[in-house]
Order: sequence, then structure tokens, then C-alpha cells
Amino acid sequence: MGKAAAKTSRSRGARCLSGEPKPGSEEALFARAFAALGEPMRLKIMQILPRQPICEQMYNVIELAEELGLTQPTVSHHLKILSEAGLVGCRRQCNSLYFYVNQEAVLGWLRDVKMRFGCGE
Repeated sequence: MGKAAAKTSRSRGARCLSGEPKPGSEEALFARAFAALGEPMRLKIMQILPRQPICEQMYNVIELAEELGLTQPTVSHHLKILSEAGLVGCRRQCNSLYFYVNQEAVLGWLRDVKMRFGCGE
């Protein structure tokens, strides 16, 4: 009974602590950035994209797919996740969207990480 009781109480406690944040909340957006950056290909995309929306430096999905050796749908999927996390911005030019790192959002997220985890300066 000891092991079963301990396991049950630990499980119950874990469920209470691991409740999902409300969609759209500050907590959910903070967690979404971690999830978006938790995939190696998305980290690579973030490293390739320019830090500023400068026309000559931005990539569209087709150009990124060629650069990364991936299919266009796969790159679109990754960009959607990064965009929903607020880490990537885009501009429409003619019939294409061109992407860049949303540097202001990334810096804000990094400040939030430092504050939440006690790594402030």
C-alpha cells in the first residue's frame, strides 16, 4: 500500500501543479516561445533570418526551403509556430511574405526569462 499511496498522491499533486495556462494569457505566450524554440530546425530558421526587416535580407518561404533543404509546407509550418509565438515577423511584397526575426519580441522574452528565473542583472 505504501508505494501505491505515494504514487497516487504524487500524481494528484503533479496534476494540480501542471494545469495549462489560459489560452492567450501572458503565461501561455511565454510558454509558447519556449515550445517554438524547442525544435532544432526552428532555431536554425531563427539564426538564418535577418534581425531587421531589410528587403534584400529577408527570406520568403520558398527561399528558406531551398536554404534549409526542406519542403515549402514544412518551412511554412515552422514559420507559423514561430510567428504565433511572436518571435518572427513578416512583410508582404507582391504575392509573397518575407520573414525576419522580431527582435523587439525576442529581447522582451529574454528579459522575461531573466526575471522569472531570477537571473536579473
